[in-house]
Amino acid sequence: MKHPVVWSGMNCLETAFSNGVHNLYNHALFAYVYGLADKQERYQYFLEKLDKRATRIYWQRENKPPAEHFPAFYSRAPSAEIEMTSYVLLALLNKAKLTPDDLSYISRIVYWLVKQQNPYGGFSSSQDTVVALQALAQYGYLTFSKESRNTIKVSFMEIPKKAFQVNDKNRFLLQQTSLPIVPGNYSVEVYGTGCVYMQTTLRYNIHLPKKAAGFFLSVESANVSCTSNFPPKFDLVFSASYTGNRNVSNMAIVDVKMLSGFNPDRSSLKKPSVVDHVDIKNDHIFFYLQKVGLEVFSLVFVEQSLPVSNIKPAPVHIYDYYETDEYAFVEYNTPCSPPSN
Repeated sequence: MKHPVVWSGMNCLETAFSNGVHNLYNHALFAYVYGLADKQERYQYFLEKLDKRATRIYWQRENKPPAEHFPAFYSRAPSAEIEMTSYVLLALLNKAKLTPDDLSYISRIVYWLVKQQNPYGGFSSSQDTVVALQALAQYGYLTFSKESRNTIKVSFMEIPKKAFQVNDKNRFLLQQTSLPIVPGNYSVEVYGTGCVYMQTTLRYNIHLPKKAAGFFLSVESANVSCTSNFPPKFDLVFSASYTGNRNVSNMAIVDVKMLSGFNPDRSSLKKPSVVDHVDIKNDHIFFYLQKVGLEVFSLVFVEQSLPVSNIKPAPVHIYDYYETDEYAFVEYNTPCSPPSN
């Protein structure tokens, strides 16, 4: 607290507190910071505020964007809610003495949080992943028992298929097995004295919803070259606008999938003023936009590298980095007619 930067930061918080803190996300941040600073009165004040506004065991931001209903299998929460809930968890873990009731309540928050984890161990974005993993690591540290031993048995149609042993020596080791028959009736039995984290991953393709929520997006072709002597080439021109509840979006990402047999011309990947960063991963191009108001820009020049017949449309979608419920989705195809046989 004596460091000038920390002292200045706490003064800033005190000024904000005196002006009134109404945003739920800020409630979570204030609870976490005041817990770290051992300001018990303010800490308890924000914990009580958060408890009254909890949605069961997690926290939703105000003015949540309207979103198309997703099926039950697409159940991960938006990035903002994962991050906010993680800060609340960190705040609760700052208590000087955790009672059994506290740990029971916290464990339910942890249960909700780990359900949002993707198959690679992360969450919806890099920002919520950092905060969520910090909160889960702190929970693991406070509840760790070196004497824990666990056995997890996975059976198919009551026939034992795989048994995992989790103890202090291998507790950081990822153990996995495949479930070769899908769909199938699998059961899991767990014996022991500690905690284990078990996750099942099922991969499949789903069609993205085409009903926009928060953005308008269109894609057109320009500078098209369809000569018979050379592979097809054309520019992609994007028009995007934000149509949500705010004046402009947060940082947004445009994800462009390449058509089969086409590649981007890397030398043409000019970065317009609205684009902060460009990534190419596999057959996707990701454009990171600082914000979206009303934008029209040409982003990429594509050309065919391999002749492919019966080319299917490829998707392009834009979404808010923090409010993933806000998105738009379109498809595009080559403007060149397929060669006649």
